[in-house]
Amino acid sequence: MNYILTITTDFLLLLLATPLVFAQGAGIEWEILNQEVMDLYRTGKYGRAVVVAKKALEVAEKNVGLNHPDVASCLENLAALYRDTKRNEDAKTLEQRAARIRSIQR
Repeated sequence: MNYILTITTDFLLLLLATPLVFAQGAGIEWEILNQEVMDLYRTGKYGRAVVVAKKALEVAEKNVGLNHPDVASCLENLAALYRDTKRNEDAKTLEQRAARIRSIQR
């Protein structure tokens, strides 16, 4: 039970860390998709959450480019879902890409 609570808390913190800045961010569609990912995750619908998280990533990449912090947030969220579903290699790849984006932003 503590393991599930820890994973859920970590994932929610990642989602909540995503900035809600419409003028500079990936846009309202992206915000709605991220909220849907959070809702799906909370209800244990991980497969659907992955699909929506991928769509959120596509929207962010289209709206703000490949090296924006919103893209890094999407990658981190998707990586967390992959870790929870034991897709560790996929998660690692996304985490590395997100880290590269974050390092560019510093």
